[in-house]
Amino acid sequence: MCGLLLIGRIVHDKLTGVKAIFLALVLLALVLCPTNCLAEDWTTTDGTKYQNVEVIRVEDDAVTIIYKDGGALIPLFKLPPALQERFDYDPVKAKAAAEARAKADTENAKELQAEIELSDKLKRDQAIKDATAKGQTNAP
Repeated sequence: MCGLLLIGRIVHDKLTGVKAIFLALVLLALVLCPTNCLAEDWTTTDGTKYQNVEVIRVEDDAVTIIYKDGGALIPLFKLPPALQERFDYDPVKAKAAAEARAKADTENAKELQAEIELSDKLKRDQAIKDATAKGQTNAP
């Protein structure tokens, strides 16, 4: 009987140790978790609401988020002052970054349009070639 009590005590002590280690790991994860890993709700200064916001990327002029309804790129100037402060909003840096983003967007749009036009031309040329090979004369 004494042996059973000893075995029971050893098993109890091991389970208590496992529980303590698990609890310590959970507490460590909570302490090390950055504040942006906890989902929160945001309302921008223009009244747009974002629920369950998770920050993906922070830039000088905007923050990229995932939220309940999808994803968004929100300009920092549209965030309330507390969020602007959290993301180190600097209007001068933001203006420069926004101008650079607009320039890059314009260049990307031009490149995309050129690719679309090239693709359309290649499709037309292929259609003409196919029609000619079949002996048709009214190719597109």
